[in-house]
Formats: sequence, structure tokens, C-alpha cells
Amino acid sequence: MIEFIFRQKNDALKLQQCLTKHDLTSWFHETLFQNKTHYNLTIDVSAPTNGMDRLMKGTIDFILCDKCIDWAEDILRNQFFYEDISEIEQILEIVSDMRMGERPELDQMLEEWNEPLFVRESLDRVFVGSIPVSFDSFSTFRLKKLQLRITEMVELAIDEYKMEQEYQMFIHMLREYLASREKKLDTIHLFSTGFGFRFFDENMKEVSRKELTKLIDKRLLTNHPLYVDSYTIAPLLSLAPEKIYVYGSSENNLIRTLQNIFEERIDLLPLHYFPEPLLYSSIDMANE
Repeated sequence: MIEFIFRQKNDALKLQQCLTKHDLTSWFHETLFQNKTHYNLTIDVSAPTNGMDRLMKGTIDFILCDKCIDWAEDILRNQFFYEDISEIEQILEIVSDMRMGERPELDQMLEEWNEPLFVRESLDRVFVGSIPVSFDSFSTFRLKKLQLRITEMVELAIDEYKMEQEYQMFIHMLREYLASREKKLDTIHLFSTGFGFRFFDENMKEVSRKELTKLIDKRLLTNHPLYVDSYTIAPLLSLAPEKIYVYGSSENNLIRTLQNIFEERIDLLPLHYFPEPLLYSSIDMANE
């Protein structure tokens, strides 16, 4: 038998659920110690084959999947003083994505480290004899390194959340500008070169960079020089076309930004939909 002692009832019940998934039988009961209620979970590791291994896997799952997010929330509230429920949930979602490997651009900013192995080795040190294990003490002292890693994740998630909020404000500001802008062209075609875009008007005549620069509303670059791309976003906003045909891939970050700004005005098409002869004829005309 292995016995865990918890201060939080929810922790005991969550671990019990994880162990049940690994076909381990456990018994939950409350005890009173120094006038404080504690929650005990006694696990039978003798009945199934590989009982200790099942206990290891279930406990590791509980710590890495449940407790790490609990610690992240505690860090947000007590170290960074977040109180707004919506903000906390959005930041925790980023942390959760990181832990599931869905934010590789953030994960690469952390030192590579085998979390499951670290937790397994920490548990090995306490799963000896028949002495009850205080889970809270175990977490505080044995899993300190893991909790510091969660703090690093929370810091990255906060920065990412702030950037995403700034991005949404930026998109909202440009949508409002677009709504107030009178259209200069009905249709514009954008061909992605991989390094930028070539502009073609509704008659499929290429618009030169010089012409585009003349059309830009200078207030866009004066008021928001750090945010507005003078080569693509500023000309499109200044022209305010009713329809924009973009030839390229949705994996392009700038194309995704254009879709967020112009919404239903944009149609995204594959590169090969663009009439290839027009690309070469435009180059020839430019070289004459």
C-alpha cells in the first residue's frame, strides 16, 4: 500500500481519477490533524501486475497534466497579481498549449528538459517503505525545479498574451480606419512573391511601387509608424477596394493579417490561379 496525504480535497480526488484510468484501486478518506482536515488516498499496488509502474504513470500524469496548470494559476494570481478571470483563462490557455507542444515558437525559448523523467526520479525517492507521503511537502521540496519551469512558462505566456492583445487592438484600429475610408478602386489583385506582393488593378495592369507610394494616406505612417506596413497594408487601406484577390498561401503571416483586417473583402486563391503571362509582361514593360 502507498498512502498520499493532501491539504486540498480536489487534489486527492484528481489523483484518484488518474489512478483509476491506470486500473489501480484506491480509498479516499478524511483525517483531522492539529485541528486541520487532511485528505488521504490509500492506493493498492499489489493487486494488478506492475502496480508500482501504474502508480508512477498515474501520478506523473496527475502532476504534469493537472498540478502544473494549478501552479500556473497560483503564480498568475500571487506573483503577477492577475485577478481578472478572463485574462487568467486566456493566459492559462497559452500555458496549456505550450505544455501540449502546440506553441513551438514559445517552447524553443525554454531549456530542453525531460519533465516526466524528473518527476519519476523524484517519486522514486519517496516511494520507499510504508511511510505516508505528504503531497504538498513533496511538491514544495522535490518538485521545486518543475515549479520554477512553470514560472518561466507563465512569464512567456504573459508576454504572448500582451502581444496578442496589442495585435487585436491594432486590427480593430485598422478596421475602423477602413470603414471610414472611401474606396479608390473596386478591385485589387495581390500576387505573393514570397518576399512581398505585386499589385494589379481591376484590369490586371500592374501598379508600380511609385504609384502606390503616391496613393498612401500619409496619416497612416505618421500616426502608426511601427505597426503599418508601408509596402502592403498602407496602400491597401488607402485604396480601400471593395474586393481583394490574394494569390498565395494562408501560412503567410502577412496574408493572415490582411484577412483579419479586410475580412469578407478578401478572397484567397492559389498562386497558380494568377495568369502567368501577366507576370512576365509586367516585368518586360518595367524593363523597357
